[in-house]
Amino acid sequence: MTEVRAQYDNVRVEVSGKVWTIVLDRDEQRNALNSAMCEQIAATIAEASELALTSDEVRVIVIRGEGKAFCAGADLGSSKPAAGESAGGVYGGNFHEALWSMLRACVNAPLLVVANVQGPAVGAGSQLSLACDLRIVGERAWFGVPAASLGFALDAWTINRAKDLLGGALARNVLIGAQRATADQAVASGFAIAKASGEEADAVIEGLAGLAPMSVAQLKSVLNAKDSTYELTPVQEQEYDACWASEDSAEAKLARREKRAPSFSRR
Repeated sequence: MTEVRAQYDNVRVEVSGKVWTIVLDRDEQRNALNSAMCEQIAATIAEASELALTSDEVRVIVIRGEGKAFCAGADLGSSKPAAGESAGGVYGGNFHEALWSMLRACVNAPLLVVANVQGPAVGAGSQLSLACDLRIVGERAWFGVPAASLGFALDAWTINRAKDLLGGALARNVLIGAQRATADQAVASGFAIAKASGEEADAVIEGLAGLAPMSVAQLKSVLNAKDSTYELTPVQEQEYDACWASEDSAEAKLARREKRAPSFSRR
């Protein structure tokens, strides 16, 4: 039996047995993330993790999207910087900080964190999927990080995590080629543990909840240990900053507003 543990703005927390499900509950915006959502997800994972240290009430955290999309990425409209703040890349304001707090919470939680992806996972939605330990995909799922088509630069963690989990060739297709990774590709590459929806996905999750929790925590800790070493070199930092400050980046933003294809000039 599923019970609603908490209902926040755009985030719902459900409990069924030893599984907590965090629902991105913003279907009208294709579950695009804003700062408040990221902060609430991080807080919920922290709450579940603390509970797991003193009881056996929760073993698995599932993250899914309400409606047809898993997550369309960052809600750029509500992530603009306040007066006097720097833009901070595409996100602005405190979104970048909130996003990384959420991603770190997924990676560092002593619990198994599973992304149940039944629709598109784009940009920050793909980053959220990457931060999870395992992924289940539905027929309509796909993953995309359109940095190269939108004039963005990416951090070292996202690039290396994608390479580690998707595999080098598929990661290059997604990142450099701005291509989508389909549900079938996700399963074939090992990025997803299963292709399942509805009751079949629930059955996979129930099976994961039956795994030994101490073993899961130890294995996860070691597997994720090198994540903290993913940093840009000084030269890569310069390239990152130059990309965000470029005319090409500005052109991409203008093209999105004007609903046309961007024309890049390497400036």
